[in-house]
Amino acid sequence: MGFQRYKQSKGSDMKVLHCITSTGFGGAQIMLLRYLRALGQRAHDHSVLSLMPQDAIGQEIASLGVPVHDLGLQQGRYSVRALKTLRQHVRHTQPDLIHGWMYHGNLAARLATIASTAAPPVLWAVHHSLQDIHNERRSSRFFIRSGAALSGGVSGISYCAQVSAAQHEAIGFASDRSIVIPNAIDTDEFRPDAEARARLGAIAGIPDGRIIIGNVGRDHPMKDQARMVAAIARLLELGYDVQGVLIGTGQDVGSARRASHELGISDRISTLSERSDIAKLVSGFDIFLLPSAWGEAFPLAVCEAMACGVPSVVTDVGDTGLIVGETGAVIPPSDTEAQASALAKMVDLGPSGRKAMGAAARDRICQNFSMSRYIDAHDQWYHEALSQGQRGAWSLNMASKTGISK
Repeated sequence: MGFQRYKQSKGSDMKVLHCITSTGFGGAQIMLLRYLRALGQRAHDHSVLSLMPQDAIGQEIASLGVPVHDLGLQQGRYSVRALKTLRQHVRHTQPDLIHGWMYHGNLAARLATIASTAAPPVLWAVHHSLQDIHNERRSSRFFIRSGAALSGGVSGISYCAQVSAAQHEAIGFASDRSIVIPNAIDTDEFRPDAEARARLGAIAGIPDGRIIIGNVGRDHPMKDQARMVAAIARLLELGYDVQGVLIGTGQDVGSARRASHELGISDRISTLSERSDIAKLVSGFDIFLLPSAWGEAFPLAVCEAMACGVPSVVTDVGDTGLIVGETGAVIPPSDTEAQASALAKMVDLGPSGRKAMGAAARDRICQNFSMSRYIDAHDQWYHEALSQGQRGAWSLNMASKTGISK
């Protein structure tokens, strides 16, 4: 029973199985949630299978009426039994195509169809940059290289960033199936909010009139958030009345918190743990700073801040330069003085100058990174995969059709 017979037996509706590593908080998980939410009633043709136990994002997806299942695997632990369960799940649900998310989810999606006589096409989504594979954990390096070896057997590979596509192709990911579908933002959820400044100030104890430099992201060495604190310390030395705010998992005890104590500016650094009301707080920033040294592909936090009308200073990692364009400042990574200088220039613009830059930033997000564009790109990708089959040649070059303005 070949692929064409399998596809024809399914009728006109397209059933999509999303195979993802986990449903905890993360960029790929959030994009899957936003995508399914934006589909509305069409989301009922989709289902999700998580390798790890269902977590917060999985619960939100299930609340949309989308079936969510999991294999119950613990991080770093895999088994033949789990693979057997996965293959049984695919045979039982009979999706028209399988959409893998993240390295482990991608590999699982491919392994679920190897040697199957009625396999649906498999698509992979890569939401990770790969500046240097040696920066990755040993286990991650194994799965990345395994992905490269198996990538020729899938129908398509999407990357959320152009830089990510080039990096993965350089280590052997199949380039003839590569497309770029940039991440997207719900601009109705993330929008300017006149009350956000007071709301954030009350939560973090920030006096009125103080310039707030914000960052949203988990505590991790690649985020280089201790350097953000050092840049803020430099601004304070120069006489600027600023407050740093970092929001994300581990921030209450992370590197930024420790650096603030070491530099003697703990009262000027506010750290908040992971929150579910980010959209109601980000608009309260005066400036958004992405200090990351590496590891970013297409950082959602930058797009969210821009959609909220907040001008950004970003390090030149991943596709940040493409995201920001001329609506913010792009600086070299791992450079404290460059961060402090760019932030000082942004502060010196004054409220009206920052507001104008922030408005241009929001327009850029609305024009280039809307959810409607994201849905259209996936519709086109899915239909192309179905028409080509499991191992058909890939013809759609989204990298040249993103239409992102300069």
